[in-house]
Amino acid sequence: MRKSILFFLLIYNFSFAQTDYSDLTNWYYHPDKLLNLVENYDLDIAVISKDLSIDSLIEVDNQSTTNTGVDVFWVHPTQLIDPPSNPTVVELSDQPFALISATILVQGALLAKYGRFFAPRYRQASPASFLNPVYSDSTRAAALISTYSDIKAAFLHYLDSHNNGNRIILAGHSQGSFLLAMLLRDLFDNNPDLRSRLVTAALGGMPYVHASSGSYLGGQWENIPLCTQKNECGCIHNWRSFKEAQTIPALVTTLPVFNQVLADSGLVYRTVNLAEDWFVHDSLIYSAESAYLRYYIAPDANYNLGGGPNFIAFDSLYLARNKRTSATKTVLAIDYIEDATDQRPNDLLPLEGGLEFLLSGFHTKDYHIYLWALLNQIDAKLDACATTSVATSNIKSTTVNVYPNPSHGTFYIETDAALSNDDELTIVDVYGRVVKKMLLAQSQEVQLDQKGIYFLLSKYGRQTIVIY
Repeated sequence: MRKSILFFLLIYNFSFAQTDYSDLTNWYYHPDKLLNLVENYDLDIAVISKDLSIDSLIEVDNQSTTNTGVDVFWVHPTQLIDPPSNPTVVELSDQPFALISATILVQGALLAKYGRFFAPRYRQASPASFLNPVYSDSTRAAALISTYSDIKAAFLHYLDSHNNGNRIILAGHSQGSFLLAMLLRDLFDNNPDLRSRLVTAALGGMPYVHASSGSYLGGQWENIPLCTQKNECGCIHNWRSFKEAQTIPALVTTLPVFNQVLADSGLVYRTVNLAEDWFVHDSLIYSAESAYLRYYIAPDANYNLGGGPNFIAFDSLYLARNKRTSATKTVLAIDYIEDATDQRPNDLLPLEGGLEFLLSGFHTKDYHIYLWALLNQIDAKLDACATTSVATSNIKSTTVNVYPNPSHGTFYIETDAALSNDDELTIVDVYGRVVKKMLLAQSQEVQLDQKGIYFLLSKYGRQTIVIY
């Protein structure tokens, strides 16, 4: 219980005010926003030749506000100015709105070719929440659970109010990918209906996706596999980019897949077993043999070479391959092709050098490097996978409510509809121990005597309960 109380004291310093996603100001991009930059954003791509002339134009339809039957839910990476040095969450008011909006455009806007584009604002976790070994699993998990609650709330609002049975592309980068990985475990992994709607989850910048050696299933998720075919739906794509010549860094064991508290809370299926697991990256386009990288995509604002379109592409400027040096060290390795006749800029060169490069390689350019390969695979999936029919039921974000939360020990669990007498609620502590079981009712009072963090579990999802 001492650890539980410590966990409570740490998380209680965070903000518990839930972000309201019915308020469109809490979305960077949403089909219903009146001011929606992505709606009129030119998605065409100018392919630039070695002499800097325009070789060709790849036309890309912008369907960010069109209901095509496919929706994109995008979660942006960490973008903070002077972030806190301790594990915590950063309020929306303290985040660089313009910078994040621009980051989403250059990394994710091309996915709007498939349909409506949803990108929520969320209370970001500080980098220390993922990386700082000085802090305990519980401390880091507390920040990540608080941050994840925003992503879950945003997705459930989208699912309730907009999805209507559409197929779903989940996509994000870095922190965004880690949070989507939790969402997949929390809402999709044991829900066959949602899994049937998942086209793919593109988790760019996730260095560690684990499974038993030789397998592509059963690590971070129980029922959602890593993609093993280009046209396979309902699976995971992940990649992380480094320079070919650089040494793959040592394992970062502070990340969520090593955090037992997150596994106990249900946001990771199981943690990594270093003796039996391997890490897997997407190797369906680029295998262990070097090949030309097709269409490195960059924002033209950096170079003004495209003559109008917002994106330019450099074809065969780099070599790429899936590099593996051990069971737990595998990356997408990139090599610049030296050519005296090639005037095209090496967009990756400014990243080289310094501690961040040694630890992260070309991480900030993960999407520019692999976006074309990802788009090709999504095209194949949409052609191959049968269209999902409109679902008869959705997960409801308001099915089970807890209030007040946090509380001093007495709180109420309320539902917004008559539910079966067989529906059961379970309350567990941070170690997974069952504290209380009850049948679900329209309204009931619950008393917990010990301070700490608890999790309310039901077939409708999970909620965090704080007693102080």
